[in-house]
Amino acid sequence: MRNILAATIALLLTCTSAAGGQTSPQPALWFHPEPSRFDLAGQPTDDGGSWDFAKLFRPNAPWQRALSSTSVIGIYPVWVLQATPLKLEQAIAFLNSRGLGIELETPALQATSTCGTGVEGYIPYGASLQTITLTYLNRLKSLGANVAFVKVDEPYFFGSVTPDPRSCHSTVEQIATQVSQFTALVHSVYPNAQVGDVEPIITSLYAPDVEHAIARWHATYQQVNGSPFPFFVADLDFGNPGWPTLARRMEYDTKQSGMRFGIIYIGDYQDTSDAEWVGKVEARFTAYQGRFGGRPDFVLFQSWEQHPRYCLPETNPATFTAALDAYLNFVSLLRR
Repeated sequence: MRNILAATIALLLTCTSAAGGQTSPQPALWFHPEPSRFDLAGQPTDDGGSWDFAKLFRPNAPWQRALSSTSVIGIYPVWVLQATPLKLEQAIAFLNSRGLGIELETPALQATSTCGTGVEGYIPYGASLQTITLTYLNRLKSLGANVAFVKVDEPYFFGSVTPDPRSCHSTVEQIATQVSQFTALVHSVYPNAQVGDVEPIITSLYAPDVEHAIARWHATYQQVNGSPFPFFVADLDFGNPGWPTLARRMEYDTKQSGMRFGIIYIGDYQDTSDAEWVGKVEARFTAYQGRFGGRPDFVLFQSWEQHPRYCLPETNPATFTAALDAYLNFVSLLRR
């Protein structure tokens, strides 16, 4: 994997030199690991997440190089709701001391008595989207947390497109109305937070095709909300051999519509080790921003999978923060 990375960088340096040394701004770096799940005895389980998540927020934690280039830390709202007061206070104090913003990925749809429960992107029937949202936002607010970005969790796909029979399969206009109302709810606590969109890019499920469908969704949201999403994050199907070309088209379309474009770099569910997961992440950012010339406005290193189990230390090439370091090495050489 390292040899592939080095060869790609060498090729890109040659191309850059031939083009007169022109470079593009380095994308902002967002880091969103998943906390490990714990059993009743307080021991980490094998259900996914990083076992050392809380250690990221300790003074002098061994990821100082990656940390110095990270602009946003992603936190799942469920952790905000479940973390002990001490752990949450420590995390927020650490982030504030570093001037780091927080990104939340959260459901924006409310399930009804007949649909939505059990589907990603929905708060299940019997629970209140408004109450849950205000609870975690106000908990963060009380600690002085800087919630800079909120990603609505794939509302168009799971609210309308998915073949899952449990979905409400609402119209695009209905989804846009619900998400606009959710945006207003977020702004009631964090007026300056940017509420953006993330959607899965699965070519076989959108009609007439994924590009036109996503464009229509974003245009409808803008019409209903009165202003567009400030950013869009592509959750790519890396099993599709044509994903880099498709992502380039999505990047172009997103920027043309006035939104910033981000891409999620992640491994695969079937990965059996942290090293395998990290290797795939490195191959994907090398391919997209190297061979295919992708120029996202920000890159999101995120996981909701079995791996990586370890975020630290960054000096271990199989950890999550080591993937951030590898990315920084890559873009540094790319810009020369």
